[in-house]
This record gives sequence, C-alpha cells and structure tokens, in this order.
Amino acid sequence: MSPPQEIKHIIHGLSRLQGITRYYLLTPDEKEYIIRHEDAQNLGVLEAAGRQHCVCLIHNSSWREPTQTIVKKEKGEIIFPPVVFPEVPAKNVVSSSPGLAIHTWLSKKVRVEKEEATLLIGFDL
Repeated sequence: MSPPQEIKHIIHGLSRLQGITRYYLLTPDEKEYIIRHEDAQNLGVLEAAGRQHCVCLIHNSSWREPTQTIVKKEKGEIIFPPVVFPEVPAKNVVSSSPGLAIHTWLSKKVRVEKEEATLLIGFDL
C-alpha cells in the first residue's frame, strides 16, 4: 500500500535536504518495536515513534546541527529530549537520534554506511 500524498510530499522534501542520503517510513509494528526496546531516557525517540507517522532518515556528516539541545541532565539523570524539526510541515513534529540498539536494528532494515547516522522524525497529519 502506497503512503498518502501528504506523506509522499513530506518525504520528498526530506530527501532533498543536504546530508540526507536515504529514508525509511516505519510501519506501525516497527514503531511499536522501537517503543518497546528504546532506552527510557531517550524521550525524543519514544515520542517520535509514538506519533501517527515516523520516518527514519539516514544522514552523513554534511547534515545540519540540531535545532536544540539533544542531551540534558534532569534530576541527576541524562535524558535525550525530543527536538523540533522545522523542515516538516506537519503537526507535533519531533526528532531524535536512536540509541545504539535501535540504530543497529534499523541498520539491518536500511543500509547505513559507517560514516552515516540515523535520525527519527515523528509527526501527525
């Protein structure tokens, strides 16, 4: 089944950004797997996977810097908060980099080269 036109438009826009080499639209089962297996401190990934749609972007070193702080210390714990992602014209957009276990799992689904990284973008329509 092909994604709705709005998602195709968003993905097309993402694929044109400097540093983005590939993308992968996660299925509901894959999003659930991420929610069950990501570290509890990675709030950004948990929120992204919990959105209506979630795209995994693969990027290289020419990708831009994050728009906000990606690591915070709260109540003595290190957390990874959700980060805004202004390039996506949708509702409730958040982004975050997955932890090593989820990055490795995603790398088996989408070819990720040594010098590349994964980034999850979650949003609602």
